[in-house]
Amino acid sequence: MRNEKVIYKKKGKGSYLLQILWTIVSFQLFIDLCNLLAYYCVNHTLGLRAAKIGKSSNVHATVILRQANNIEIGEGCLINHNNVLQAGKANAKIRIGNYVHTGTNVMIIAFNHAFDTREKPTIKQDYYDASVIIEDDVWIGGGSIILAGVTIGKGAIIAAGAVVNKDVPPYSIVGGIPAKVIKQRP
Repeated sequence: MRNEKVIYKKKGKGSYLLQILWTIVSFQLFIDLCNLLAYYCVNHTLGLRAAKIGKSSNVHATVILRQANNIEIGEGCLINHNNVLQAGKANAKIRIGNYVHTGTNVMIIAFNHAFDTREKPTIKQDYYDASVIIEDDVWIGGGSIILAGVTIGKGAIIAAGAVVNKDVPPYSIVGGIPAKVIKQRP
């Protein structure tokens, strides 16, 4: 098979500018902005009202709190940019102790999809709920994922990018996928 020579005519800046303007003034942009505002109102603003948040805790404006009535955040915590806290679909809770801080883009999820049968697609199957407990003085590094059913012990440190699928002992430093104990804090 031979390569065919193609003559590419680059669009001018004016053409790109018109394309950008048309995107900005399109009806679809209006619909997308309305959907984004509704999502934000439900999953952040109402979430802040439904969750129990301790004194002097800072939950950043870009944090998403889903099933927030099952989320408890202790005192003096910092829940950083773009964190997602997803409590269980039924009863599973996310309980965060005092003086816990998270890096950016952390996900804490207290449920998981079932995959009990091959006869049904997983998206149509039920869920498994299991509470996530994060004790006092825990530092969760950016990009970490804390999965359902996990307890993170007091004073633990979760390295950036870790996927925590098992309990973490107190004062341990864990990292990796899946997270494993690297060492103990002094």
